Amino acid sequence: MSASPAETVVDRLVGDLSLIVMHEVGALRGHLAAAQVRVRVARRARGVGELLRDQIDLLPEMRNRLGRDHAVRRALWRGLVHDLRRAA
Repeated sequence: MSASPAETVVDRLVGDLSLIVMHEVGALRGHLAAAQVRVRVARRARGVGELLRDQIDLLPEMRNRLGRDHAVRRALWRGLVHDLRRAA
């Protein structure tokens, strides 16, 4: 027994939404891990200057991570919108 076209569309949309949720959970885990690294680095600092320098050194990785997360997020949402348009 094959699925009806409506069931296929719903399955695809649920799958798209699941991917979005899984990505967001992974992104949040990444942000939490990065925050933990920042706290560990801050605890090791011997002064305000070292603390600032160490935190500034971590900025490029944070910016790169945010960019990668956003690119994936945009692609996932585009896929969902594409599937919605195909269903209409």
